Amino acid sequence: MIKKLCTLLMLTILSAPLLAQTVGSESDGVLFAPKKGQWQVSVLLGGGNNFYNEKTSYLLPAFTNTGGSVGLPDKGEASQGDLNRYLNIDGLNNNSLTNILGIEGKYFLSDCWDINFQFSMNINLTPKKDYVEGNYTEVPDMIIPAQDYISARMTNNWYVGVGTNRYFKVSNPRIHPYLGGSLGFQMARIETTEPYTGDNYYDEDMVETDKETGKPVDPDELGGLPTQVYLSGSRAGQMFGIKAAGVAGIEYSLAPGLVLGFQFQPLAYRYDVIQLCPKGFDKYNASHHNIKIFDMPVLKLGIRF
Repeated sequence: MIKKLCTLLMLTILSAPLLAQTVGSESDGVLFAPKKGQWQVSVLLGGGNNFYNEKTSYLLPAFTNTGGSVGLPDKGEASQGDLNRYLNIDGLNNNSLTNILGIEGKYFLSDCWDINFQFSMNINLTPKKDYVEGNYTEVPDMIIPAQDYISARMTNNWYVGVGTNRYFKVSNPRIHPYLGGSLGFQMARIETTEPYTGDNYYDEDMVETDKETGKPVDPDELGGLPTQVYLSGSRAGQMFGIKAAGVAGIEYSLAPGLVLGFQFQPLAYRYDVIQLCPKGFDKYNASHHNIKIFDMPVLKLGIRF
């Protein structure tokens, strides 16, 4: 908390000389103000909560062919029903200015109105690796070690938003406050495929007898069948949500075409759905509503051309 207060204090100290400049002439207003037909591209700095938590392993169904259930991992805990930790819904204290949240593009329909687009994305892909059996008996002092398997895994996490803002003129030609609204959609998905693992499962109902003795064969000697025969090796889970929010912000022209801004959402509504997708069974769905005041504060550094 102290570190964050120090960061805000430093920003205030650095911004004070710029904001304290005297009001320029009318020509300065023409120089710094946005104009119809211009574009503005900005980098969004901060944490916000428009990006799902990237650690999404809890979305994978965790049952086996002999037991288990499909659901979120907080079963029986006092926190059950609190989906905030899965949906990354937090307060203003988890906003890091060192984090690049995404990019924003604006097109000015007039000198006072813009239409803007926001986009963020993170995709990871791990190819599978099959289990390779080793040999520990033929040459005891020169074994061939086994090679462990790696499950194929794909995760993607992305956010898109569209909005519009109304700019207002003030006496300082470098300062441009605005109000507006935005609609956003976000999604996170994780999918894994288990390769050959070397693990076998023996079904006790499949009793075999020795042809010579007529006695049941030891299950350990049979070895059983690969687990993929009894349970699909594919698992998946996903989250998606929509958001509608009011927007308020202010931009300061550091130089012609170079803009530093601050933006937040005074009121935001968000609806999310969590889905666990076991192959061959119905999806497990959990929904969540969130209404928040003062959401997603971000700094913006952009160029206007």
